[in-house]
Amino acid sequence: MSNTDFLACDNEVISPILDARRLTCFIAVAETLHFRKAAERLRLAQPALSRQIQRLEADLGCQLLRRDRRRVELTPAGLALLDAGRRALVHLTHAAEAAQRTASGQVALLRVGFLSPAAFAIVPEVLRRLRLEHPDVYLVLREGDSVTLLEEVRLGLLDVAFVRGPITAPGVRIDTLRREPLVLVLPSSHRLARRTQVSLSQLADEPFIGFPRDTAPSLHDAITGMCMEAGFTPSFVTEAGEWYTIVSLVAAGIGLAILPESIRTFARQGAVYRPMSGVQRHVDLAIARRPVPPGAALRACLQIVSQVTAVRLL
Repeated sequence: MSNTDFLACDNEVISPILDARRLTCFIAVAETLHFRKAAERLRLAQPALSRQIQRLEADLGCQLLRRDRRRVELTPAGLALLDAGRRALVHLTHAAEAAQRTASGQVALLRVGFLSPAAFAIVPEVLRRLRLEHPDVYLVLREGDSVTLLEEVRLGLLDVAFVRGPITAPGVRIDTLRREPLVLVLPSSHRLARRTQVSLSQLADEPFIGFPRDTAPSLHDAITGMCMEAGFTPSFVTEAGEWYTIVSLVAAGIGLAILPESIRTFARQGAVYRPMSGVQRHVDLAIARRPVPPGAALRACLQIVSQVTAVRLL
């Protein structure tokens, strides 16, 4: 077997069967669990998409999806391929971007991950100055949750990421940039919405909406801890992976939420933001990178972040 028979990716081996087109088709179906929706996303005829998946399964010799007339489910093999396939596509995308960057005369690539609403606080100003002061830097932006972003930094898929803390990750350097208080998000029709400030003890019997702990551990633990200090355990009636979904669910009257203060820049009809009295908890906004000497593009980014936040990073 020659060295070109396989493509190595993060210590995993990706067969040449898994070209970019096949991976893209499979990932679309795996993420939507619906062939019609996946076909619409890819702007591909549904029969053609089904054939791509069938051929992929035949070539791999295993079933990736269980499907009937009512639903589609991933098999264990499908779950494994989804995880590895996403990373492989990132590598392929970065390779293409590197070629395009060289052809256009741009000499540096910087892959930046960020967590919303952390992006509201610092990231726009950092990116604005980076583009203004270093136009030769080609920016690739990636939004995600803290846990995913830290793993991508560790694997070298991102050069830097803005995440929520306190949080740790093996093989990743994390520097705290600022501490941010938490605010209460209420439906505008709620009995407490007219208050200028709300006591946490008044929320003991209220339904809460929050992030899953596995994607936002520091925020989840901060909320749970502060509620327990106020004499009750929060009752989470539902969870969502995106901040704007949480605020929208609050606006719909499903429950209330506690989020970092920077969320206040997002105006949503039906939702109001209120400070909480007697609350000492906070969450950190942090920057994560690999513990190695930074290249030119990352060094430029870190210098700007230091200037914006007054935190020494170099």
